[in-house]
Amino acid sequence: MMGLIVLIPFMLVVLTSLKDNATAGLFMLSLPDVFHFENYKTVWIEGKVLQGFVNSVLIAVPMILLSLFCSCLISFFLARVKTKFSRFLYVFLVMGMTAPLSIVTTFQLLKSLSLLNTRLGVIFVQTALEIPFATFIMVGFVEGIPKEMDEAATLDGCGPFRMFFSVILPLLRPVLITTLVLALMDSWNDAQVTLFFMSSWEKWTMPLNVNRFYRYYTAEWNYIFGSVFLTTLPVLIAYLFGQRHIINGMTAGSIKG
Repeated sequence: MMGLIVLIPFMLVVLTSLKDNATAGLFMLSLPDVFHFENYKTVWIEGKVLQGFVNSVLIAVPMILLSLFCSCLISFFLARVKTKFSRFLYVFLVMGMTAPLSIVTTFQLLKSLSLLNTRLGVIFVQTALEIPFATFIMVGFVEGIPKEMDEAATLDGCGPFRMFFSVILPLLRPVLITTLVLALMDSWNDAQVTLFFMSSWEKWTMPLNVNRFYRYYTAEWNYIFGSVFLTTLPVLIAYLFGQRHIINGMTAGSIKG
């Protein structure tokens, strides 16, 4: 029942995008008399969907890889090393989940590093925002891995890095998929970071393209909803394929931690 309630807004978006302009403005959850698939041609061309998709991929993929790599190493350290510094670092990262983004300070930092209005700057900011949450999820999972495996790997001559990549990392597959999908959703849906630190519209991601498209088609809701649907479609597909892993990874981490 709850699933149907959640699907109602999504169905409204899809059905409205296939109506003519006059009918779309009524915002009714009903099938169109005539399906106007040509609406998506206008959205694709005028909304620069392909350009926005490429920009989103160029930011999301490096951000996901970088945040997962850093979170895995930090989580392994926090789960295995129990010192005052590690406890402080864990609390510091957890606080980062709730601390708001300081726009002025980050703007000045990126400007001083010549990263303002670059994809690399946006990637670094999104990565910094994602690491605390990804680490929080992974720590509990890593703590559930028996320390005897570390000792056995050490006896076999493995150093810390070889032990992590050869023994620990393969066991993190469920929680890695969980954080990967969640990081993709965060990066793909993000508009704040890109808007503040990327002034060139040619580099804008899909959510910002929706905003730009809305300025040109303010009252034509069939086009606007078509742009919204194409923007959410990639992350929706990723979520549908990864939802089982998300549930398994979250529950495994909470139980083992």
